[in-house]
Order: sequence, then structure tokens, then C-alpha cells
Amino acid sequence: MAGIFGACNFDNRPLDRQLVARMSDTLAHRGPDGEGLAFEGSWALGCRMMRVTPESRSETQPVQRQSGTRLVFDGRLDNRDDLIQALRHLDDVSLETPDAELAASAYDAFGLDFARHLAGDFSLAVFDRRERRLVLARDAIGIRPLYYRRTQASLRFASEIKTLLVDPDVEARPNKRLLAELLLRQLHRHDDDGSTLFEGIQGVPPAHVAIFSETQSVVRRHWDFDGHSARGGTSFNECAEGFRHHFQRAVERRLRSAHPVAVAVSGGLDSSSIFCLASRSAQETPLVGLTYSTRDGRASDESSFVGDIERACERPIQYLQPTPGGMLFRADEVVRCTETPMLDAQWFRGESLLMAAKAAGARALLTGQWGDQVLFDSAYLVDLLHAGSWLTVRGHLNEYLRWFPDAETDEFRQRLFADLLEYDLPRWARQALRSVRGTWKQPEPWDDWYAEPFRREAGPDVFGHELSRTASSGDTGPGATVLARALYREVRSRYHGLCLEWNNKIDSVYGVEPAFPFLDRDLLEFLMGVPGTMLVRDGVPKALLRSGLSGAVPDSILQRRTKGDFTAEVNDASRRDFPAVARMLGPDSLVVQLGYVDADKVNRGLAALLGAMQGSASCVASWRLTGLVALEIWLRQFVGNREREEKDSTLWQNNSRVNMI
Repeated sequence: MAGIFGACNFDNRPLDRQLVARMSDTLAHRGPDGEGLAFEGSWALGCRMMRVTPESRSETQPVQRQSGTRLVFDGRLDNRDDLIQALRHLDDVSLETPDAELAASAYDAFGLDFARHLAGDFSLAVFDRRERRLVLARDAIGIRPLYYRRTQASLRFASEIKTLLVDPDVEARPNKRLLAELLLRQLHRHDDDGSTLFEGIQGVPPAHVAIFSETQSVVRRHWDFDGHSARGGTSFNECAEGFRHHFQRAVERRLRSAHPVAVAVSGGLDSSSIFCLASRSAQETPLVGLTYSTRDGRASDESSFVGDIERACERPIQYLQPTPGGMLFRADEVVRCTETPMLDAQWFRGESLLMAAKAAGARALLTGQWGDQVLFDSAYLVDLLHAGSWLTVRGHLNEYLRWFPDAETDEFRQRLFADLLEYDLPRWARQALRSVRGTWKQPEPWDDWYAEPFRREAGPDVFGHELSRTASSGDTGPGATVLARALYREVRSRYHGLCLEWNNKIDSVYGVEPAFPFLDRDLLEFLMGVPGTMLVRDGVPKALLRSGLSGAVPDSILQRRTKGDFTAEVNDASRRDFPAVARMLGPDSLVVQLGYVDADKVNRGLAALLGAMQGSASCVASWRLTGLVALEIWLRQFVGNREREEKDSTLWQNNSRVNMI
């Protein structure tokens, strides 16, 4: 983890040193190990450093090469051996070379093609003194954030948006389109184009490099998934062995640390698999297992499975005992840190996890997030239907219900129908069916409180679920299976990117960097090349993982047919703060004053919510309320009353023109 930032005036105007200092101050939490700065007249590069890997202990940033190249780097490179071999002709490259210096050497060796030679989780910036250009790049998945603001004569960039907002020339204007798409749940399958929630501020998209000079602004892709090749082998056993190889390597890459490594363990299949493989690999790295499973017999109690993991790995797992909080627990701080209107109704648990990791001396936290999304996507059933395997589809749908006993009988059939519409119907047909659907489907009160002008910002919502903004979204090219396209869309979606940025920024406040083995680039490419009938063999969800990790993970975990359920706790947290939330969303709230919601509909929605948030009832209503609360806090934190004043001024001017006429 590190915080990188920089500024450049292409017209050679001297930079304001105080501005650069303020930019650095906003990133102090990302770099407890010191600050590095290169400053020369009209440009500056800076880094707040946190040393995680063994090689980084000797690292200084910005890296300075004899060629005049300067580089700042946040991340971890996973293909060090390949890079060192490719750069062996350079005298200053060795096994001990820090990742940042390897990246700088790669730029000198390969020029603007350097980023495609880098694999891992990273964001970086290069100032090329000879060419008078600034180059920004991000990793293939977008694990590390990187934002910029380009004007005709200048460029500012940083790991966090708040760093750019210290520039008095940058205003925090909301990007209403993206806000609407996020809050109306239309963002999940939209391409991650790097757009942010702040108008005029852009993110470097994952797997892209951005090149800036006085006369040039180019953003181009440096790497992408293939999505076609069947790399898994021809038999299920070969695929399972291939999965184990790639997954083991994905875990080991994230154990490369000079400090203890923490693993969040729920007792579920995904996180337990990570902990079990990490226990086998972490010979020299201290491993810290953490769980916030309850031990009270409720649906969230997974202690029996956690106990099985402890016995199998012969390692203790620490139970966290956070004091229960409500939806508003540290909500202001969370929104300010993440710069996003997204809240976790159980953040009191999330904070306890990060605090425990930090207390143990860990600087990396491995989690099983995104395992569900990449290991079990029923879109492969569309491939089976295309092949005429109707009976196989029916058998798999029936098998799902044996592994998801709490699922509604028609849930998976409805999902298959939605996938068929999405992948087999042209866009115009989906648009037409939406209008028909809108005539008979009555939204719940908490799905209907956003004002019509705000809804129009998001565009059409086909079938009530997220769809692609562009025709090419999620299409990995001719011959790609529907399953490969679905996985590609999941990884490349803007919603996915916002979630990654959220995790990165909130974890950095506690001095910990999040690591996601299931989002390993090579593992994902392997999974995109595996047929769905291998990934979900005979309709068994995550069959490839269950078989591939046999003997490494306890059978009680591999054969689990339930998941820990925190629904009741989510609803409890929402009800606990409901009176305060109702006051927050009153007529003086910014969401009302700025026209994001209809005040009467909010009142009706709030009146209906309490009944919908009882016990183990669905927590959908709680999620919707959390989204609206997060929007109100985000507006207060970053927009304030300025937009309301501008709105009032515009109304006054319009009325004045009408009166004059």
C-alpha cells in the first residue's frame, strides 16, 4: 500500500509548493513509513510509503533512473521472476530489487508498452523527462485506485480523489449520471470506463495506460483477457488440478510480506479455502486467522466450521467480539474515507476485523470476496441451451435446490430467463419489453422514492436489473462462451470497480491493504477458459473448487450446503438507527432539497420500512435505506449547500427571464 500523487504544468508555470504539500498531507494515512518527493519547477511526483513486501524494505520513492525517468508506485508485482529474466541485461536488476524499481526498469526497457509486462496489483505514474510526458497505469483488475484531472495546461493525479480536491481550481461537482446508475442498480454490468462520482475527475480504467503531454491525452488498454482458450484441460480432473495450481499460486502471491498476514475466515467455502492453502504455504510468514462468526446458535453462527478449520490447519482463529452498532456507525468517516455513497450496515464488524489485523502487525488482509461471483455463474446454462442440452439444464436447476435449501423454488429459473433475455435478445427488444414490464410491476415503496429527473439520468432500466451501457460490454470476442462473457462482465463492471476502490480506501485508514486471491489475473483467465459443465459439474455449485481442494480443506467445509446468514443482524442494525435516519432524511435533507428524491415518497417508504425490516426477513429494504442514507452523507461531505445555492440561483434567473418577457 502506498499513496502516490503528482502534478504537472505543461505550460512550464511553476507549481505551488504549498499545494503539493497539501496533496501529500491528504495521503498520510496510506504511508506510515515516510514521504518521498521529487519537485522540479513545473512538475512534482510524490509517494507516501507503506512497506509490505520483503524487497520494499530497501525501497525509496520516487524511483529515479539515469535516463531521467521518475516513477512512483503503489502495489505488488507477481511476475518478478519473469521481469528479472527479461531485464537481466541491466546491471542494477537483481532478486532483491524492489517492485517499484523493477517497474521503472521495465519502462526504460519497453517504453510505452511496459505496462503489459507487469502482472499484479498496482497503480503507478512515470514522469519521462526526455519526452516531457506523464504516464499513468493500473493493473488488469483495478485493485489499486488512481485518479486524475486534466486541463488544457495541467495534470493532477493521486491515489484518492480528496487529494485532487485540495486544488482550489477543482470543485466537487456530483456526476449525477453515475450516481443514478449506482443507486438505481444499473451499474453492475456497465463497463468500467474510469468515470467517477465527481464531474471532471477521471479514474484510469483497469488494464489501461494514460499518456499525457502538452499536446496529447491518450488512454489505451495495455492488457486484456483472452476468454476463448480452454486452458483447463479436456477432463474434469485436469480442470480441477489446474484450478488448484492457479488458486494456490494466487494465495502464495499475496503472502509475500515482511509482516504477518491476516486472513478473514467466515467458515464458508471461499475464505476457508484461502486460509487452508495459506496455512500450507506460510512457512516463514506469521498467519493471523480472524473471524466475526457468532457463537450464539443464530444463523450467523459458523463456529463449528471454524473449529474444523482450526483442527485441520493446527492454527488458532481469533473470534472478534465487536459491540453491536447501527447503520450510522462511523458512517460519516466511512463515506469521507471512501469518497463513495456506499455504506455497510454492519460496519462495526468490518472495523473490528481491520483493527484486529492492525493490532496483530499485519499489513495485508486476505479475504474470500468475489469467490461467489467468479466460481458460480449460472450463465453457462445459456451455453447448454444453445447446444440443445435441455435435459442437462433441467438436471442442473434441480441440483441447485439441493445446495441452496433456502432459495426460492423459481429463483434459478428466473435467473436463467433473465440471462436468456440479456444474451439472446437484441437491445431494441429488451428496451421494448421494459416498457411492457413497467405497466404491471409495482415497485416497493423503498424502490420508488427517487425523483423522476434523477431516474432519467440513469437511462432505461431493462427488466429491473443491470445491463450494459455499450454493445461491446462483456463481449470477449467471437467464439467466447456466454459464461466467459458473464465472468468478463463481472470483472470489468464499474460497480465491481467502485467496490474495489471502496475496500482499498477504507482498509488503508487502518494501515492494511486488502488482497483478493479470487481476483488473481491468471486465475480469472483460467476460469474464463473452463467450460461451465466443468466449473459446475453435474449442477454442483463451485464443483471445481470442491474437487480441486479435496484433502486440503476439511470435508465438512467442502460439502457445505448452507452459508452463514447475517440478514437478521443487518435488519437489527437498520432498525437501531431508524429514528435518527428518519430525521436525517427529512424535508431539510440535501437529497430532498437538491431534487434527488421525492419527499412524499420518502415518507411513505420510511413508513413501510419498519415492517419490512423484521428479524430474518429479506434485508433488501435495509440495503435500499442504506443507499439513500449514504447519498445524503456523501452530499453533505463533498457537495454541501453549494449545489443548492446554484439551483436556487438558476431558478431565480429563469423566473426573472419569464417576468421580463
